Amino acid sequence: MIYSMTGFASVSADTGRNRLGLELRSVNSRFLDVQFRIAEDMRTIEPALREQINARLKRGKVDCRLYFAAEVEAPAPSLDAAALERLAQLSEQARRA
Repeated sequence: MIYSMTGFASVSADTGRNRLGLELRSVNSRFLDVQFRIAEDMRTIEPALREQINARLKRGKVDCRLYFAAEVEAPAPSLDAAALERLAQLSEQARRA
């Protein structure tokens, strides 16, 4: 078991268009007190996070923030030349029929 001391950790992962992030803040405390700030649609993973924290810490006040954010800039769509050519061929076949 680890005794929680004052500390901060932050990690994030990009999925191309979105970002998933986790922040942990801890201060020394007599008992283990874990608080979560998680969006309602992500509450299903709270028990697993709580279990992992409880397995590693014996005491301390720990704030856990989990967030999911959509990136504001999406990559510009591009045209598929082969698909356009196939569509032109199908359009010509349909016109002849």
